[in-house]
Amino acid sequence: MKVQLFLLLFLLLMTNLPACTPQPSIHPELPGWTLVWHDEFDGPEIDRSNWTFDIGGHGWGNNELQTYTDRAENARIEDGMLVIEARKEEFVRRDYTSARLKTQGLHAWTYGRIEARMKLPYGNGIWPAFWMLGANIQQTPWPASGEIDIMEYIGREPNRVYGTVHGPGYSGSGGVGHFTSLPEGALTNEFHVFAVEWEENEIRWYVDDEQFFMLTPESVPGEWVYDHPFFIIMNLAVGGHWPGSPDETTVFPQILLVDYVRVYQPLDSTTGSIGGRSVHIGDISLEADESNGEWRAAAVITVHDAEGNPVEGITVTGGWVGITIRGETSGETDAQGIVHLLSDPVERQGEVTFCVTGMSGQNVTYDKSTNERNCAKLEK
Repeated sequence: MKVQLFLLLFLLLMTNLPACTPQPSIHPELPGWTLVWHDEFDGPEIDRSNWTFDIGGHGWGNNELQTYTDRAENARIEDGMLVIEARKEEFVRRDYTSARLKTQGLHAWTYGRIEARMKLPYGNGIWPAFWMLGANIQQTPWPASGEIDIMEYIGREPNRVYGTVHGPGYSGSGGVGHFTSLPEGALTNEFHVFAVEWEENEIRWYVDDEQFFMLTPESVPGEWVYDHPFFIIMNLAVGGHWPGSPDETTVFPQILLVDYVRVYQPLDSTTGSIGGRSVHIGDISLEADESNGEWRAAAVITVHDAEGNPVEGITVTGGWVGITIRGETSGETDAQGIVHLLSDPVERQGEVTFCVTGMSGQNVTYDKSTNERNCAKLEK
């Protein structure tokens, strides 16, 4: 009788417990893959060693309507999730704000499984995306640098997600891609894992480990440009040529929730920016370049490994401040571990400063703590 009463009480207790949603393992194992980088968004704020922001409201080549900011109103951590929030508000001559995060200049990878667990926003004119750009985009402008769209969704097609590539001769509306459909409400009411598995001559797209698309070099009408490091981007756009504009049915704010982002690589090959030898700035200097009848500031950066040896093939990214036009530039180190970066033309005398903001390359980690300095100054 006591046993029966105990079981009855136990069952009553269990029926009153809140329902739990199983969460993925922090360090999951995938057969044949090793986890080389991840962000679980479990800290108090966005990790700036993993993510930087695109800022501005110039349409981003797609006639988008939002201004991207790095404000907490548009991007923050809440309850172990990255929250990217699109808001209807006047901001810098735009009617909407949102956020666009990227690993550019911090982390980039060649090949692997790149995945994110997300719950998507909804509504006409809403356009979230999880995608990658070639890390050489500063030297090789888009689309020749390559673009891999892991997941794109537009609110007027609430049951579809798309996977696409853009390259030379097949960019914009000519991108090569496909879509998969999910049941009504599934994309906006539930979390799903969106992924690509990217190999030397093949890219495969997945939703919840169900493959829905595959590409090889023979599948595209131009050059296959997916053989070098790419960085990750996550953003929530409002409006644009493809999704159209919000209308009276669109509710704001809209939120893209990201549980995690993870990068795996084959067990026998870790060609990403994490897991190999560490690199740092061995030397940095600025000098005046007057070779073309006008002067520019020239940054000379040498990249070393932990043993002090020069490292070839590292993409160094940094920014200019001072009397030159502000902006970001990047370049790749040569066989001596040296990269030369030029500012825009400088029309007057004064002070110019250049600071390295990030490095990326195959099988390396940028160890900032080893730098004696990461900025150089020139006065002319």
